[in-house]
Amino acid sequence: MGKVEKMEASRTLTVSNRIEEIRTIEGFLAEFSEQHDFPPETLFQIQLSLEEIFTNVVSYGYDDDTEHKIEIVLSKNGGTVTVEIADDGRPFDPLQDAPEMETQSALEGRRVGGAGIALAKTMMTDLRYHRDDGRNHLIMIKDV
Repeated sequence: MGKVEKMEASRTLTVSNRIEEIRTIEGFLAEFSEQHDFPPETLFQIQLSLEEIFTNVVSYGYDDDTEHKIEIVLSKNGGTVTVEIADDGRPFDPLQDAPEMETQSALEGRRVGGAGIALAKTMMTDLRYHRDDGRNHLIMIKDV
């Protein structure tokens, strides 16, 4: 029989799809980090990854200019922090559909794209994606 683990802590923030919301997200993450005593390097890696993914969702996820809600859930369970970003943008699995970041050609000749997800893959322990009920869910896991 499967074992159900209870999260030590979980908090949810809902923001609109405006780039200025990064400041709100930074404060939310900083407060959660302080409450749960994240090492500075862990906080930096989660913050950078979250900002990159949020920026991509806001910049490329919507076909209209109307306000949309993006939900961010921070959870801590033992030595693991989970960050889930859920949005109602067009279906997009960044683990499968994002272009690979080009690193071989000169900077000015490179195609745009792929840097945000590549950074998150490097900084985080694991990334997972699923689409449920018309929403993209990207889950970033970091071992603390």
